[in-house]
Amino acid sequence: MNTNSSIKINGLDTAFSVDLEKDILVDWSSSDFSQKSYNLKMICGDEVVFKQENRCSSRKRTFVSIPSVFRSSVRKKYVLQLDITCEHEEQYDLESAFYSENLNLKHAEWITRLDNPIEKEYEYFQEKANIVLEKEFVVTSDFKKSFIDICGLGYYSLFINEARVHDTYLTSDVTNYDKIVYYDTIDISNYVHTGKNKVRVELGNGWYNPAPILILSRYNIRKQLAIGKPCLLAQISLTMSDGSTEMINTDNTWASSFGQYLSNNVYIGEHFTDAVSNESAITTKVYGPSGKLTPSSIPKVKRKQEIHPKMIESAKSHIIMDLEEIISGQVAFDIQKEFIGEITLYYAEDMGSNHELNFSTSISGLYGLSDKKNNIRSEDPVIQKDKITKTKPEQLHFENTYTYHSFRYIKVEFKPANQVNSNHDHSGILEKIVSYRVHTDLQKISAFSSSNTELNALWDASTDTRLNNIHSYFEDCARERFGYGGDIVALLDTQMLTLDTESLLKKVFLDFAADQTMQGGITQTAPYVGIMTHGPSNGSGSIGWQLVFPSLADAICNKYKDTGFIDKNRVYLEKHLDYLLGFDYDYIKHCCLGDWGSVDTTIQNGKIYTPDQTFCSACMYLLILKRYKKLFASLGESGSRYDLLLHRIESVKTRIMDEFYNEKGYFATGSQSSFTFGIQAGLLDREIQSLVEGNLLKKLEQDAWIFKFGIFGMSWAFETLSQLGEEHRVYQWLTRSEMPSYRAMLSRGNKVLSEYFPTQASNPMHSSASYNHAMFSSYSSWIIRNLIGINTSEHNDQVIIQPYFPNELDSVYGAINTLYGKVSHEWKKQGERKYKLNVSLPLGMKYSIKQHSAHNIISQETEATKQNRLITIVYEVLG
Repeated sequence: MNTNSSIKINGLDTAFSVDLEKDILVDWSSSDFSQKSYNLKMICGDEVVFKQENRCSSRKRTFVSIPSVFRSSVRKKYVLQLDITCEHEEQYDLESAFYSENLNLKHAEWITRLDNPIEKEYEYFQEKANIVLEKEFVVTSDFKKSFIDICGLGYYSLFINEARVHDTYLTSDVTNYDKIVYYDTIDISNYVHTGKNKVRVELGNGWYNPAPILILSRYNIRKQLAIGKPCLLAQISLTMSDGSTEMINTDNTWASSFGQYLSNNVYIGEHFTDAVSNESAITTKVYGPSGKLTPSSIPKVKRKQEIHPKMIESAKSHIIMDLEEIISGQVAFDIQKEFIGEITLYYAEDMGSNHELNFSTSISGLYGLSDKKNNIRSEDPVIQKDKITKTKPEQLHFENTYTYHSFRYIKVEFKPANQVNSNHDHSGILEKIVSYRVHTDLQKISAFSSSNTELNALWDASTDTRLNNIHSYFEDCARERFGYGGDIVALLDTQMLTLDTESLLKKVFLDFAADQTMQGGITQTAPYVGIMTHGPSNGSGSIGWQLVFPSLADAICNKYKDTGFIDKNRVYLEKHLDYLLGFDYDYIKHCCLGDWGSVDTTIQNGKIYTPDQTFCSACMYLLILKRYKKLFASLGESGSRYDLLLHRIESVKTRIMDEFYNEKGYFATGSQSSFTFGIQAGLLDREIQSLVEGNLLKKLEQDAWIFKFGIFGMSWAFETLSQLGEEHRVYQWLTRSEMPSYRAMLSRGNKVLSEYFPTQASNPMHSSASYNHAMFSSYSSWIIRNLIGINTSEHNDQVIIQPYFPNELDSVYGAINTLYGKVSHEWKKQGERKYKLNVSLPLGMKYSIKQHSAHNIISQETEATKQNRLITIVYEVLG
């Protein structure tokens, strides 16, 4: 039997805590055979608890529902057996296993170290060692398996018998802890042994105990997030050889002590010391967050790549290092034993002309309060920094654990305790310096390369920038670190086509559901941090940012085919739709930020105005209603609510056309954004469609084909222009070198995208914009669908091959994993106007070959191996 580790349960390679009350997703789409049918069997002990027999399907995923009679409060092992029949009748036997959720975790108690229970905000920056909780336990006989269910808030590190048992960082999952508390389940069988054992958990502040700093100079997120003292809930379970189970729960018998981090904060950094306090401490039970304990089902945050910085300056008091790219990550190094004193590291995305670090692009806000003891003033900007205090003549290892930085440059300042040595060269004090790219471990499901190295760099920049800003939820940038719904919508298509995001999308959907307002509104960010710019009611976000809720639901329902998940959460969607239908058009048409990030954005009297903002906002209201129409039609919705929705859509469309359409064929003032919003909102009736689309092209030509769209318009424009047969204009924009352009973004050498397109004219809004911002990275989906030429159909379950051949490119290779397996192809220029394309796709997958209006298919050949269909096509470019 072939045991296939590529089988995923609920999106995870190893699933140790599966909720059996919900449908279980079984996915083996990464396997490399072509499937005709399968038999699936689920076994627990000696009993078969589920069967799917003779299922004729080439789709390599299914949902399993285990009958209640086979469920138990005790964790049990379930073995999954798949018998696969391929197109040529070859047989594959796959096997995997998972464990059910442990429902006895409720017997554990939340615990923490008894520090000052009434600490004031101004005391946050006064140094105190992080919390360490530990427990000794004895295993008296042989055991078969051992797990720990654990939630450490804000972040935790777990050690069993002094060994770190997980390779994850920034662990636990961030959410609204008053609604949901995610816990992890880890197999610790290889770390526990017969006899005396010790479990130790270190806690960091994370998002559960954030600093009272003013993000964006005005938002104290402590006022909005579910917060508390760092605390721990855990249960160790041992399955003994006789079948019995022994539990070790967190309670006040656990010992407390002090760690080596004197301070730690996600925005600022860490202060680490080698002087461990031996002060006695007391462990106390506390009320933890009130959210429902839920097993985590998303990939964890990991260190994914090592980058060794390059020394660019060495002086007596400091050194400066350059990573030669911007990352969101952590650092680690050893400090020579001879050095005694303080080392401070400053992190920045940019270097000023005077060879001093420029912090403006990564400053998250102001401290907002004063602390004379730590020399902090309320108006001081929050600069990313770490500090190490070394007191012993021993080698010391430092690494970030409970924070991450957005940086390219590191300035390290040395302050020896002995001033006699202050003039010595300190460049050799740090050894084995390494930085790590740190993000949620999402699997890449698509690939692209071409004969154009700059286009390849643009592809990599899109992927790297987005991953830089994913840490258990989708963030806008590494400076703010907020989960804005608008950014998620603008990038959703690209995220799904390039990364395995299904489980994360479901988690983020629940994040927004958890923060839904009492009236039914969806917040601007999830978790909610207090931002509600242009929101229609208290606590809710602007309409374009609320579009995230039905968009995520539609993706889960129609792309990933998990209608069961949406049905279970339908009440939140219905409440949101009722909320949206409760507003009058004349009011809600103003409640959006329009096409955020447009080059045409202006600042008037200190306020930001996007082009044709009222019109675009009105279109957003229509778009969100239409998204609900599509979603509920997929779910078979009918009745008075659906009828009201259909009526409102027609009435809003009429109102928008009456107010904003000009009979010459444009909307509002005729900005680029207005065209894409009008087209995307479906305002174009047949009699005006060609007129408006033609005026869009005239407008772009008038603007020298500089795309001035914001984050929504940019994403939609790629699709719209391709539908109009103007792929060459998109390619021209992506490869443009003059400002504003993507290449101008990358010309800094940072290898990631920035918040705004650099322009020749100075713009005060851009002066301190983030250099590590993902909002304009939506072009990857265009590359897949057009340059690679692979289109997957949402409803027809087939792949469409339709490439576009730019004159400037000689070759392209691309691939994407689908629900049926991997589809790949490569095309090469064979001569003047002639291209040869080789496609490989699973045998059982439907496909169609389409030619671009400017292409002619000269020949087509098809052959089949045992696993794949191979298609060779020769194209000629016309005229």
